[in-house]
Amino acid sequence: MTISSVWPRKTWSHNLLLTVFCLVISVTGHAAVYVPESLTASKVFADVPLEVLDMLRPSTRLDMLDYYTQADSILVATDALGGGSRLETVTPDYIKVSVTPVSTLEIKILGEGKRQIVMTLYTTGGDGVAKDTDVRFFDSRLRPLDASRFLKAPKITDFFSLKDSGISEKELGEKIPFSTVVYTTGPGEALLDATLTSLEVISREDRELLTPFLKPVLSARWNGRYKF
Repeated sequence: MTISSVWPRKTWSHNLLLTVFCLVISVTGHAAVYVPESLTASKVFADVPLEVLDMLRPSTRLDMLDYYTQADSILVATDALGGGSRLETVTPDYIKVSVTPVSTLEIKILGEGKRQIVMTLYTTGGDGVAKDTDVRFFDSRLRPLDASRFLKAPKITDFFSLKDSGISEKELGEKIPFSTVVYTTGPGEALLDATLTSLEVISREDRELLTPFLKPVLSARWNGRYKF
């Protein structure tokens, strides 16, 4: 059976596809098939810019991933300051790494329509310093995005039930002039939790006054944006 005898039975779209396929072969010398590559948290961890994770060189990150995924063991890698870093959780959409004893990095892959958004949570603090999280967003090529488009951060008053506390918003602002917040997420469902940590470094008297009215955690669900 010759090709010409089969051709009339094919649909127009099939003919076009076959023509393009033959053209690709004639130009490249072989058949090329484009398959879109989904972004994973592991790939982001390996490629994330040094401005986000300057404590670990890209080659070190790859070694950590190899040990975790292939050797089924956890590598305690040496960071830029000579300390130990290790992966805590690795899933397709989420990674958590203990960078130093006082810092962690979380990477979360989020969906927005047909595109993927990368969120990084770099948390530092401890030893008398209130923990605080630097939240950043990137596109699938790891180009920085305006964080305000994707996160409406909670106000200090959102963390308290002031209605029956006898404490005014002004008084709260005076007792906590600078708010520090830890953000955490996880694999699977794209929830973002926010925990106020400012009470760790204020006076004992003010801490005892405010703690009964403090909301332990605030949660926001991803719908193209986090809004608390």
